[in-house]
Amino acid sequence: MLKRFSILIILLIPLSGCSRDTPELVLDNYLYRLSNTLDLNQPQSYIPETRVQFPLKRDRLLKTTEIREGLLDVLKLKRCDLLPLIAERNSSLGKVATPSTKLQYELNFYYLLNQCIQSLGNDIAIDTELLRRVNEIYRVKRENLPAELWNGIFTAPEVEANFSRSQAPLPITDNSSSQQSIEALQTLVNLTANNLDQLGTTKPNKERLNQAFKVLHSNRSGPAIISSLEILTYHLDQAARLLEQRNSPKNPLCRNESPNKTARILENVFYKFYIGEVLPYLAQTDRYASQWLDLNQQLLQNYKALSVSIPQSMETYSATVLSKTSPQSLWLNYQQARDKHTEAWQKTLKNCGMMPTQKD
Repeated sequence: MLKRFSILIILLIPLSGCSRDTPELVLDNYLYRLSNTLDLNQPQSYIPETRVQFPLKRDRLLKTTEIREGLLDVLKLKRCDLLPLIAERNSSLGKVATPSTKLQYELNFYYLLNQCIQSLGNDIAIDTELLRRVNEIYRVKRENLPAELWNGIFTAPEVEANFSRSQAPLPITDNSSSQQSIEALQTLVNLTANNLDQLGTTKPNKERLNQAFKVLHSNRSGPAIISSLEILTYHLDQAARLLEQRNSPKNPLCRNESPNKTARILENVFYKFYIGEVLPYLAQTDRYASQWLDLNQQLLQNYKALSVSIPQSMETYSATVLSKTSPQSLWLNYQQARDKHTEAWQKTLKNCGMMPTQKD
């Protein structure tokens, strides 16, 4: 019944948006209309709770093994065409490179080194000692690469900005920035979905990776998605409480499924303010939040497949903020409030004989 009711409600979403220009105004106005119609005290204004802090960088950073200078000298003096890349990394700018830039260096180095080994292996006149030492460098780089992938993404300021405690929610009118961020996050998921052999044989797409980090840095959709879930959770929960309070067995809003004057006014609130204003924003947030959380979870799963030991601080943060199944997670709290709100309206409308149908 609840699922069918939800589908019917989605069919009733109007094509036009609301006149109020912020989620706070839309949701506060909805609670005001409800409480006023039901002759109940309006709930207190929403006050954002202090959000769980994203782990500090020092708690996210994974250790890697440095290659000895002597081994790098082999590459500088011999073949492999890695001299320009090594020179770039050892430059003054290279030494202060951002995590995302260093990640691109490591991916390119790993790819070119793999190509070099293939070339050296096909040379019957190759110095076996040179080949052994180049293989040793490759071994170290291969062992380091999962941690480099982690550090390059989860210690990057561009990604960190998407877990800030900024309180501004998604805008009422979708400006497509969240979709762009989701596509950028998908790029990171696709990258980490490769196994180590694939990363060694696939030339890194520098432009695509640069664009993904650029979008994540400029859009910063993560905090807005989280804030929207939080603000919706509060207002949906409060609206459900109002409806439940007025639908008590001792003092039902309607009797014998017969709507009265108050019920008709409430019906107008349902269609004009919930269906017309709140629901489009709820649907937008639900869609983006679900995709964003799924991609973050997939990213973490990709690292586990690469045998990365994810820091405990990140596991704890993920269970609270990014999980869809953990008890007391942000998403689970939102879903419970959303379903409770739907059930409250379903019960109210049914008791008053005003349940919407597909013909409505």
